[in-house]
Amino acid sequence: MKQYVNTTDFYINEATVLTIGKFDGEHIGHRKLLAVMKNIALKKGLKTAVFTFNTAPYEIVGGFRNKYYADKQLQNAEQYTGQITTNDERNKMLEEAGIDYLIEYPFNKEVSHIGGEDFIMNILIEKMHMKAIVAGPDCAFGHNKEGNADLLKEVAKKLPEESSYDVIIIEKLKDENNRDISSTFIRAELDSGNIEKANRLLGSNYSIHGRVVQGNMIGGKILGFPTVNIIPPKNKHLPRFGVYASKVRIIKTGEEYQGLTNVGINPTVDNDKKKHCPRVETYIYDFDRNIYGSDIEISFIKFIRPERKFSSLDDLKKQISSDKEAVKTYFRSIEYV
Repeated sequence: MKQYVNTTDFYINEATVLTIGKFDGEHIGHRKLLAVMKNIALKKGLKTAVFTFNTAPYEIVGGFRNKYYADKQLQNAEQYTGQITTNDERNKMLEEAGIDYLIEYPFNKEVSHIGGEDFIMNILIEKMHMKAIVAGPDCAFGHNKEGNADLLKEVAKKLPEESSYDVIIIEKLKDENNRDISSTFIRAELDSGNIEKANRLLGSNYSIHGRVVQGNMIGGKILGFPTVNIIPPKNKHLPRFGVYASKVRIIKTGEEYQGLTNVGINPTVDNDKKKHCPRVETYIYDFDRNIYGSDIEISFIKFIRPERKFSSLDDLKKQISSDKEAVKTYFRSIEYV
């Protein structure tokens, strides 16, 4: 996949079928859109292209926000908001999907004032050689979101045939309750700890990538449960703080293990600094190696319980032992399903 990242200086000299959007999470609705786009490319001899921005609205808003907790002690705990998939994760997914070109356009004040028709003419047609576009009925682009599906059709009609393009509008997929599948919907499920529903909407397991760093060593030296620790990117939308059954993949070797993962601020052993630095800590079953500095992927499978503050480290140790057995029991239960 040819990538143009954080630049306005690009030109695609091959005719394309393209789509535009944030592609946050690349959920099953996105996958349907990409499948249609690839089918059109095959039939018409076009290249596939995705136009997106390098900065998502969530990063612009930034900061922290309250999340949902069952334990009253954590009502004021804060958690990062952000993207379901970071830009790097999204770009990797698009490459694996077989997309030919990715335009990750810089977003700034000047770009935000490009009109809808100018966006079509000067970027999609002139720079991306658009011959077809696949979009959802609620697609929006240009200043004040004045660009939409109707504008795409109107501009296509008034262009000479040699410069025109096809417009294919794909209806949004819905869940079993007839609710539109969207990144916003998936974030709400993640916020509630409903990881299994979020994974169904995504079409794959929600995951966090990171490099293993040294933690406070409490897990191994005091609690007897050594963990691998990663610091999630600040722009990553995290699920509800708590304990999850997980899968751990060591990216370099491809090895995969079952895991027990805690996302949160470790309130039993917290301090003021750590409250603003959520961690992802994972106990890996049947694993006894030092992998500091290794890049790993944590995939979340099932929510076990919310994070809470314990009165003592002994109480925390007892709970972790219970969590460890609960996760093992869960994995055994799905082994032959």
